[in-house]
Amino acid sequence: MSAHDLQAIAASLYQAGVTSNPTAILARELELFEVEFEALECMQESELRSADWAVLALARALGQVTPMLVDEYLGLGDTVSEAIVHRLLDDQLLQDGAEPAQADDGLLSFARHFLTSSLFGGAALAPPTVPTHARKLRASRALDSPLCRISDLGHMALERGTIPQRRVHKARLVFLAEPLLFIRVENDRQQRHTVRHRQPSLEAKDVPRSLRTLDSSLALPSDERMAACGIGTGVAGLSGQLVRVVPGSQWEVRRLRRRVDRQEQLQTATLILAAFRTAAEELSWHAYLQNGGKTRAYPLINATQLINAQALHPARLLGDQQLSASTPLRNDGAYEVSCDGQRMASILNNGDRPQDPFLWSCLDSWHVGLRIHPTPADREAAHQAFYALLSRNDAALRRDFDATCADVATSLATYWGCDHGLPSADEAAVTLWPQVTLRAALCMRRLQRDLVSPYATEEQTA
Repeated sequence: MSAHDLQAIAASLYQAGVTSNPTAILARELELFEVEFEALECMQESELRSADWAVLALARALGQVTPMLVDEYLGLGDTVSEAIVHRLLDDQLLQDGAEPAQADDGLLSFARHFLTSSLFGGAALAPPTVPTHARKLRASRALDSPLCRISDLGHMALERGTIPQRRVHKARLVFLAEPLLFIRVENDRQQRHTVRHRQPSLEAKDVPRSLRTLDSSLALPSDERMAACGIGTGVAGLSGQLVRVVPGSQWEVRRLRRRVDRQEQLQTATLILAAFRTAAEELSWHAYLQNGGKTRAYPLINATQLINAQALHPARLLGDQQLSASTPLRNDGAYEVSCDGQRMASILNNGDRPQDPFLWSCLDSWHVGLRIHPTPADREAAHQAFYALLSRNDAALRRDFDATCADVATSLATYWGCDHGLPSADEAAVTLWPQVTLRAALCMRRLQRDLVSPYATEEQTA
C-alpha cells in the first residue's frame, strides 16, 4: 500500500457519506472468514387469532377449560369450540390439565430465550387466574373433555398477541475475525459449484479466537450482539429474527478464497480508521470498511481502542517521518508544512492541480497516511512547484501555452493564498526548453507567436 493508495482510500470515503477530508488515515488488509452453521434458530411470529385469544383469556380466567365451557361462555358452537381447543393443544398454548406442570424445554425454552434475549426484553408470566365477570351464554352439546389449562407459552402469546414459531436455517455467514464483524450471507444460488469446490475447514487450533465462541456471541441480546459482532435482530436472507445457534450443533470455519487467473487468492477487506478535525480543534476517529469496491461506515467499531489514538499525536503516527508537535493544524484538517524546493517537488502528488498529499508510513500492521498542506519556504520552492505542475500539463500546453501557465499559477496562488512571485509564460518557456518532452509544446507556441498570429492579424486587416 502506497501514498497513492491512501489517497484513493480517502477519496472512497465519500461513498460512506463523508463530506470533509480526513486529517489522518490508517488502513490494513484483513482476512475474511466463512462460517458455515449447521443450524441457526430464528423466531418468526404470527398474529394470534381473535378466537384463539378469547379461548386463552377464558382459560386464564377460569383456570381450566373444556370445549363445552368454551362454547357455553363464548358461543362459538360445539364443532368450532372442539377444533380450537385441540389446535391450541397441538400448538402448546394449552396443556392437558391432568398432566404435571409443563417442563421448560422445547418451544417454550426457545420462546423464553427469544423474549429475554431480543429487543423485546423479558416477558413476565401472568398469574394462573384473573377475576372475571363472564357468564355462560347458553348450554352446550360440546364434549366435556379434554380438560385443559393455559400453558406458560400460552401466557406469553396472550400477553404479546402473537404466536412464536421456530425456524431453523443452515447458512454460511462471512465475518472479519479481528475485530469480530459480520459482513454478509453467502448466497448458494449464485454459486452452483460451491459445495464441490469448498475449501477444507480450518482445524480448531487455526480458528481465530473470536470465531471459536460465536455461539456465545450470537446468543446475546440483540443490542449487545450488534455491538459484539454487527448482527442485530435479524440477518438479511434468513426469515425471522435471529435467536441463537441451536445448542449442540456445529459450525465450520474456512478462509474465504476466490479464483483469479486459475489461482486461489484469499479474499480480504480493508479496515479504515480516519481522523477528522472537529469544531473544538480536536480529532475525532471513525471506522470504515472497504469491501467489494464499496466503502461503508461502521460506527460499531471503536477506532480509538484499536490504535490507542487518544494517546498519540497524529504527527507521531509517521514514525521516522515525525512532524513536530507544534506543526499547525489548519481549519480544513491538514497540517501546514513549510517545504524547501527539493522537498516541494517530491512531495506534490502526480496530479496536474495542487492538492493536499498524504505522507505515508507504517505503524505495526497499519499503513498510515497524514494529510499535509505544503507551502513554499522561499521563492525557489514556489518556482519548483510551479514547474512541476506545469510539466504535467503537456496536452494543455500544446493547445495554449500562455493560458495554461496562467491557469497553473492561479491554482497555486489560490492553494497557497499567495502567488510568491511565480514566473511568467515567457520565463517558463526559457526554463522548460531543456525538457525534451515539452519541446513540442514550446515549438507550437513559437509557431503560434511568430507565424500564425501575425498573419491572422494581416488577413483580418485586409
